Amino acid sequence: MYEKDLEGEANSVLKKTLLLVLSAISLIFVTQVNQVSAASPVLPLPSSAHVYLKAGPFYILYTHPTAPYIDQNNRLLVPLRSLEELFGGSVSYLPESKTAQVEWLQHQFKFVVGSNLAEIDGKSYVMDTKPVMKNGAISLPIRLFLDETNLDYHWDNRLQVLVLDDERILVGEPFTDFKGNDLKSTNIDNVFQIKSYSIEKSKYDTFALKITANNQSGKDIPKGKADIHPLVSYGKMYGGFATDSYSRPAYPAIPGVKAGEDVTIQQNFPLRDVEYIITVARVFK
Repeated sequence: MYEKDLEGEANSVLKKTLLLVLSAISLIFVTQVNQVSAASPVLPLPSSAHVYLKAGPFYILYTHPTAPYIDQNNRLLVPLRSLEELFGGSVSYLPESKTAQVEWLQHQFKFVVGSNLAEIDGKSYVMDTKPVMKNGAISLPIRLFLDETNLDYHWDNRLQVLVLDDERILVGEPFTDFKGNDLKSTNIDNVFQIKSYSIEKSKYDTFALKITANNQSGKDIPKGKADIHPLVSYGKMYGGFATDSYSRPAYPAIPGVKAGEDVTIQQNFPLRDVEYIITVARVFK
């Protein structure tokens, strides 16, 4: 019995090892695997969500530990840490007073969890919503930052997405990692609207990411011209990022998409310490 158990365990390890090898072949997968053990915790990811935030060409699907969301006051909230790790700010939090401080684009902001009062450069402001604790981290209303920093942005009320059209803030590692591996520099943005995504846990510590986008161009897009291309960024426990290789893609070309119709793509990624999920949605020239 003991020998059979060992044989079964060996077969299981062999299957998992083979899957990881295949994943490494099919994806650009930059990571520090030696820093994590098989017992590393897997943080919860949303099973499905609408996409409310876009920065430059990048749709922001997930930000650890909470995806951007609309609160009961119809305001968009994002995790405090994303202002630093994605957009180049400097953040801190004082748990005794529940006070969050942000330095961003030459301005200083101060918030208190559960309060609608805020400070900007030492001046007091009253917000129409409040910062909250969600999934063990602070989420802040992003609107207050936008006007004071003179960011170029717009809110698309029909599509329910905030678009930050300002290259100054595209400094986070997920953005630079994507740009460093992007072999398709000639493309057309604002053709697809990412509507939603879903995440389903798969075998061998992986997850299936499905992204649904709508062709907003008014024209039919031929097969192989659409590019919906996610990147998953991992935390310090796991390290690195994963994205489908442009030079040796593992996934087939996206089929033709008629004007006004939806298309859904699916890609698989390691389910380990996921911090950010971003994607482009464009057309190759």
